[in-house]
Amino acid sequence: MRRAVPALNIRSKIILPYLILTLIVAAVGTYVVTSLVAGSLDERLTNHLLEAGRVVSDSLARQEISHLESARIVAFTQGLADALHEGDTEAVSGLARPAAVGLGLECLIVIDADGLEVLHLWRQADGSYAVGEAGQPTGLWIAHALLDAGDPAALPLRALGLHPAFGTYYYLSAIPVGLEDETVGVVVAGTSLDTLLRHFKSTSLADVTVYMGEGRAVASTFTVPEQQAGAATLLEELSLPPDFYEQCLADPGLTLGENVEIRGRWYRLAHAPLQVGSDTLGEFSVALPLHFILRAGATSRNTYALLFAAAMAGVILIGYLIAHRITQPLARLVRTSQAVAHGDLEQRTGITTSDEIGRLATTFDQMTARLAERTLALQELLHTHQEAAGRMRAILSSIGDGVLLEDGDGSFVPLNAAAEVLLDEMATSFRLGPLRELAAGEIHPRGDFAPGPWLLESRRFQVSDKMFSAHSAAVRTDDGERLGNVIVLRDVTTEAEAEQLKDAFVAHTSHELRTPLTAIKGYSALLLSTPASTMSAEQRSFLEAIGRQTDSLMMMIDALLDFSEMEASGQLGLQRRPVQLNSLAAEVAEEWRPHMEEKGITFQVDVPDEVCSVEGDARRLRWAVVNLVRNAWQYTPAGGQVTLRLCATGSRIVFDVADTGIGISPPEIQRLFTRFHRPSSSRPDTTDEARGLGLGLYVTKAIVEAHGGEVRVVSRVGSGSTFSLILPAS
Repeated sequence: MRRAVPALNIRSKIILPYLILTLIVAAVGTYVVTSLVAGSLDERLTNHLLEAGRVVSDSLARQEISHLESARIVAFTQGLADALHEGDTEAVSGLARPAAVGLGLECLIVIDADGLEVLHLWRQADGSYAVGEAGQPTGLWIAHALLDAGDPAALPLRALGLHPAFGTYYYLSAIPVGLEDETVGVVVAGTSLDTLLRHFKSTSLADVTVYMGEGRAVASTFTVPEQQAGAATLLEELSLPPDFYEQCLADPGLTLGENVEIRGRWYRLAHAPLQVGSDTLGEFSVALPLHFILRAGATSRNTYALLFAAAMAGVILIGYLIAHRITQPLARLVRTSQAVAHGDLEQRTGITTSDEIGRLATTFDQMTARLAERTLALQELLHTHQEAAGRMRAILSSIGDGVLLEDGDGSFVPLNAAAEVLLDEMATSFRLGPLRELAAGEIHPRGDFAPGPWLLESRRFQVSDKMFSAHSAAVRTDDGERLGNVIVLRDVTTEAEAEQLKDAFVAHTSHELRTPLTAIKGYSALLLSTPASTMSAEQRSFLEAIGRQTDSLMMMIDALLDFSEMEASGQLGLQRRPVQLNSLAAEVAEEWRPHMEEKGITFQVDVPDEVCSVEGDARRLRWAVVNLVRNAWQYTPAGGQVTLRLCATGSRIVFDVADTGIGISPPEIQRLFTRFHRPSSSRPDTTDEARGLGLGLYVTKAIVEAHGGEVRVVSRVGSGSTFSLILPAS
């Protein structure tokens, strides 16, 4: 019995389910295409009609709200009720007409208690307003109904009415006007059906038609302005049978009508009562074209049927080929994989086809052949890593600075003996005094630890009489994953003491030098004030040279004193008061113009007429600007140009000093504002005027930042430089 029913092989197991599944999918797809697609398209059209009908009803409700709001604004205009009660037609017109024009009403009718039209205002095609003759009896039943009720709090009434002036139907809303519990008139607000229908079509995306008594069509979006000649005939064709009209009025929902042909195109219509609140004004219909949906349904049926037939044939053919190519090499691949799994790495499949199974077999053979090689390579790599780790440990051990690793949990791991020694020293010193982190003003930055893209943080700590520096950088893998921070510790106690001694020496020396320099300056000035006959021209030139060099030396000493004050306290002692930068710029320009002309440099000053003022120290700010002007003078050769510019931009004031000098290279710009630094690649000719301490830009930056501003520089070698002082305006 087992031989009579042979087991299915792999090929049969692949092809048979594949074929059955394909046939099922094709059959279901054909059914969906032939039955459900057409039905869904028809249902979609019906849903669109229902949605369009709801949109029209909602739009009419919003229009009613707009009518009532406008009518109430007119009715509650101060003095209107009194004017109606007294029969003052001019007063009613003067009060109601501006309100109607301001509200953009298309039609406004004000009726007095006797049913006479006091004001009849409507908007014409050109946008102007026309006024009807006052005193005519109104023919609006909604107005008579409100007047007969005599209740100022009566609910609004609505109606569709034909305007007598130009035969257009209007949608009208009426509210009573009361005065001391008495109805003294009625205000009627109206909008033409043409305007409403255009709005309904744009919001519902369907054509809309309005019907009145016995199913007569009175307005429709099908009657486009370009074809007004046949509008009356088209409205007659769109009119409904009276019994169908009454049937639709009795049904509060949307009633589907028959498909109709309008101007050569077929449409499907749906009808519903035109109802606002409790008032039924008539009936409306929405229409959508049928041709594109029917054509899309037919095209979809043919296309999908063809696609399913081709796909079924292709799937069957592909399934057979796949099964044929898979089943033959699978057995050999299974046998070889079982042998390799038992440890026989010499086994090979021998399959060389180029399909997926062949590549899988080739890859499997290559994997088996390289398994031993990979094992040997891993062993060699492990040995290499061990050697590299040993070299790294030796390097860390030989470093005099302490190196620590901070892992992701915040734990510190010393990486060399120097780190352990420094940590022990910090722990010992901590018993003698607390740990204190030094502020930025107490730290003298060193060039060997200048911030770079790798540096995260540079800090200093003082423990008792010991001072330590800590520099940290992120440790990341090749793919950017952060492992922690590496921290370098250094005992900088000796360096800090040397810095303090140097600063004290500079401050003391600067103060001591001022006394003899003051005497030299005074006596040289006294000698220069003597009559010209008492000394020769050469002697007088010597005295003038002494005065210039004395001024230069005193400026250097002033710079050293500012520097010492800033280094000692971490800040400049500013005496803030209002400073007019226009005057400051003029003073600096007047002082330096002779120097510029003497050297043959064109000096331009651009100062605005409006006053630019800041809250600051006038002497310090003047010193900052003079430093920049002096640098421009020093580094600009004869025939060049220096420009001093002042401008206000919003809440900031910008002081620009631009020159056409030798410029500064990008590497030098990075260190331009450090103390005692002068650019080596852009030094001027060695002259008496070009000497300096390298503190001018350092002090300038400190002065500007103390005022809450910043200094910017743009420079190109050979083209010149522009320094900008940006200060907050007062």
